[in-house]
Amino acid sequence: MHKHVFVICVVLVLFHTGCSIPLYKDKENFREFKYSVPQNLPRAEYTFRTDIHTEEDKVHLAGSGNIVFTNTSGDPLSIIGLEWESGTLEVFDSGEKLEAVNEIPAEEEVVFYYLPRTYKSGKKLSIYIKFEMETKPYDNGDISLKRFYPKVWWDGLPTYDSFKVKLNVSPEFTVATSGKLNSKTEYYENPGVTTNFGIWLFRNINVLGRNIEGVKVKVYFSDEEKECALMCLKTAVETISFYKKIHGYFPFPSLTIIPGSQRSWGGYPYASALVMIHSMNRYKEAPELHWKWITAHEIAHQYWGETIMSDVHNDYKNSWLIIGMGIFADKLFVESKKLGDEKHDDFFKRYIGGVKNGFDITADAPDSLKCLQKYDRNNVLIHGKGYAIVSALRSVLGDKDFMRVYQQCVEKYRRKRMNYHDLRKIAEEESGKNLRWFFEQWVRSSKYLCYKITSIERRQKEKEYISEIIVELQGDSMLMPVTVKAIFNDDTIQKRQISRFLRKQKISFCSEAELKEVFLDPENYLAMLNEPPDELAYKLQKLPWKNSWDQGIALYREVLKTDLKDHNAWFKLGLVIFEGRYFEESFNCFQRILEMDPPEAYEYLAITWEGNIRDAQGRREEALKFYRKALEIADDKPEIQHEQFGIQTSKEWIKKRLVSSYNWESILKRT
Repeated sequence: MHKHVFVICVVLVLFHTGCSIPLYKDKENFREFKYSVPQNLPRAEYTFRTDIHTEEDKVHLAGSGNIVFTNTSGDPLSIIGLEWESGTLEVFDSGEKLEAVNEIPAEEEVVFYYLPRTYKSGKKLSIYIKFEMETKPYDNGDISLKRFYPKVWWDGLPTYDSFKVKLNVSPEFTVATSGKLNSKTEYYENPGVTTNFGIWLFRNINVLGRNIEGVKVKVYFSDEEKECALMCLKTAVETISFYKKIHGYFPFPSLTIIPGSQRSWGGYPYASALVMIHSMNRYKEAPELHWKWITAHEIAHQYWGETIMSDVHNDYKNSWLIIGMGIFADKLFVESKKLGDEKHDDFFKRYIGGVKNGFDITADAPDSLKCLQKYDRNNVLIHGKGYAIVSALRSVLGDKDFMRVYQQCVEKYRRKRMNYHDLRKIAEEESGKNLRWFFEQWVRSSKYLCYKITSIERRQKEKEYISEIIVELQGDSMLMPVTVKAIFNDDTIQKRQISRFLRKQKISFCSEAELKEVFLDPENYLAMLNEPPDELAYKLQKLPWKNSWDQGIALYREVLKTDLKDHNAWFKLGLVIFEGRYFEESFNCFQRILEMDPPEAYEYLAITWEGNIRDAQGRREEALKFYRKALEIADDKPEIQHEQFGIQTSKEWIKKRLVSSYNWESILKRT
């Protein structure tokens, strides 16, 4: 049995607690739970010494050290909350072991401790902690340590903390961290960690590095990833230089790029100043644009998310504003390199696809509405609509004003939390415009944008040409100013902007040459539909899953007149009308899914439900044929919970149905 030992030391300046008030002279005093979250969260300094032993397929970690911060609340501090995922944890204040609060916390992975004294506002607190945990290495022996330490918890809000980490590592490991190595002190230093101080230990890896304007950039790669690594390193250097020009700074003294999944595309901000790029081993399978863009995109998160923090609890990746502004940052880099609109058009397509599918895409949705946004919310709303909102604001304000707004946000909210109300305030101050209408439509509603050129008339008046263009709002579109661009036969260009106050507007151009072409949104800043979305899709999306078979059968009859190719819509419709005993109609819905070559998961579900329907009809022999067919492809298929029925489609469900029928009368409603 082989053992490997290495030590992680985190060194920070320790402070005396200053003046504090003993809280409990009598240990039996009643302790009242009083805990509040400051508006301005304290910046903590973390000091740890962590011993890690590897033994076969286990990684054992035992750590100890100090966490130091100042009480920035107006209230005395008598309880501390620590976020700790697993393992054992002991906490001490001035040598006295703290008692954990027995009550169950509202948030998982949070432990509260009573302090032995209160700390008044402005007083420093230093706690000593001891912790142990166990994890597993990856199959290749690499070790990932993202949250290996307890973190002070403030209701899930992000904080901006300081780390200095010294590592003594077995020579078989190559170390990648969130910090820059100080060669004199041998500490990895990062003065501003927001998400995590990350560590990745590689057993077999190569490293290349460059310095750019005081920032140490390193990329880690296997032999087969070298070509991609060189591209990412070159792009990272160019991106940091570019971002420093437009932002005025780079947030960290270092940036580390490590390889991610070999099956996925894209990337991931693994920790502060530490990013992953996926599928670096498949460099030739993607165009050069992809690698340049994804590198710039992940580095943009070092500003938006890691430095300008989200006001959304727990994870900035759930904030459309932070993600949207980060995408805008990488858009600026792509524009500077003249790499085209392909990547950013894809974000528009994600959002527009959600609109066409009838999804509710309200960005500022209350929890009661969020729970109904059961689609790929990350791609459609957070990334797709998030960027669409930011880009639309750019269109409204114009490039010059919007860049002032952007740079104000970067400066004002550095190391602070930001929400869209803050963006609106800065945008209104910089532009002098009231923008309530913009945020009400784009952020607080699920409306779409659709304008269309409905008429073009040309006439000649002496030596001049008159071109009259009519632009009309379509369907239930939001109201927006939209630029109209006209190109003439002498290659001259003219632009006009329609008013958001008119549903139909005539734009006139006077030129020396005849009109060649005219189109809307020439800068491609707007995620605009060519046609209003299908109203049937909207109706289907809004159709309740339960007790709505009357609406469902009416929609079914409407849909039969169309060529609907949406397997999600047919699946929902089939379940809704099944509850109302519309058996043949429901069966036809699932048959339609199978006729359109659906994803394997939907093929499996459709066949299972064909069996369920025949079972409910008492046609047992037919039902068994479908159940057997579904069982043949049931391996590795997801288990689907049908909450409206209180049942679950799974391999085990099918096996049970082969033995006996389900009591469908407990589900079916219409008599």
